[in-house]
Amino acid sequence: MKRFHLLIPVLLFASLACSLVPETVPASTPTSSRSFFASPIPDTPAPPTTPPTLADEDATNARQPPATVPPAVALPQAAVVYLEPGDPLTPDTIRMIDALNGWAISGASVLFTADGAQTWREATPPEALISGSQVQAQGTFLDAEHAWVVFSFDNQVPTSAVVWHTNDSGRTWIRGAPLEHQAFGEHVWAEFSVLDESHLWLMVRGVYAGAGIHYAAQFFRSANGGLTWLPLIGDVGIDYTGLVFADSNHGLMTWQTTGAYAPAPPEYAVTADGADNWEVRQLPPPSDAPDVFDTSAYCEPFQPQMLSNQSLRLLVGCFDIHDPPQEFSSYFYSSEDGGKTWSSMPLPEKVLANQAALFFFDEENALLLGRDIYRSVDSGQTWEYVKSVTWDAQFSFVDPQTGWGIARANNESALVKTSNGGALWVEIKPVIAP
Repeated sequence: MKRFHLLIPVLLFASLACSLVPETVPASTPTSSRSFFASPIPDTPAPPTTPPTLADEDATNARQPPATVPPAVALPQAAVVYLEPGDPLTPDTIRMIDALNGWAISGASVLFTADGAQTWREATPPEALISGSQVQAQGTFLDAEHAWVVFSFDNQVPTSAVVWHTNDSGRTWIRGAPLEHQAFGEHVWAEFSVLDESHLWLMVRGVYAGAGIHYAAQFFRSANGGLTWLPLIGDVGIDYTGLVFADSNHGLMTWQTTGAYAPAPPEYAVTADGADNWEVRQLPPPSDAPDVFDTSAYCEPFQPQMLSNQSLRLLVGCFDIHDPPQEFSSYFYSSEDGGKTWSSMPLPEKVLANQAALFFFDEENALLLGRDIYRSVDSGQTWEYVKSVTWDAQFSFVDPQTGWGIARANNESALVKTSNGGALWVEIKPVIAP
């Protein structure tokens, strides 16, 4: 079904078991020259018509702002504790680093484990909480020492919100500079993409209902570990589905356009300058279903992965207008030249790409997780069925065998773990450590 889409660049402060042989195909259309998240270019003043005088220079100097002083580094502050030893808990999200160490978030509390998620130490930044508000921590976790956290209150990330950073497993936290973001909506939240101890990116996103569902976002970049954040320029109205970086320059971003006016071919964008500029491209149709972009109501990209700045992976889901979809098909896409050409493979029939989680552990080994679990040992060319479960989950895997999930069904949730790649799951009843 043909649809139309208009991207309006604005300052955001205003706002797999298949055996088919894959076929490598080039992008369906030439690479778009459209760029966004571009840094603003200042106007160049016209040259003076007469030589400046000393008085002119004095007046000009008087108008100059004082030299920019680097922000003072805030002193570390001790983590705060809201939970009592022995308190039971069920995390909202979990991010394990290895078989023993990991992080979790439960409401306003940030948690750290050193025994495989059995017991947890509270490691919450000393944010000033608003009395009577529903507080939610949102963060990203690089390793067992480094994490970044921001807070929302009543589904709103405050304009002057700060990002807290720890380098000692959450025992102390350093307060970053206020974001002063301009994202808006009935629900405003934060999403991170972290590369290393210094380089990370932040999306402050908002959604609101008007004549349909509308999205707003502001992007930030930090090159000093989150002490300060550079606001970037972008588009309004985009529902982002993923943002990843292979190094400090090369990144991959995907989004879905499921409104009434949206493009039939799925789009993605790549950057080679750390997110100052993005090159928007269209994906080619699957080699075994060349007309699926025209016959499906929606075909959208999800779960972008970068194994290197040239080795890209993502999922594409094609589905109808119903929620949940009544008719759908999903595809695995891979590129070894930075997205100039793509190979595609159909995924197993039960896979719904917009609800699946894709984990690549190296070039060959991968898991595809949802209510139906699959594994691949050949770079995603074939997918072997592992198990079906009766719950949805947010997953965290540290290797192809060892993983955890926050399982949810019937308004209940539980922490579960597997040691055999998802074939068997056991429940963990975590508590706050003594």
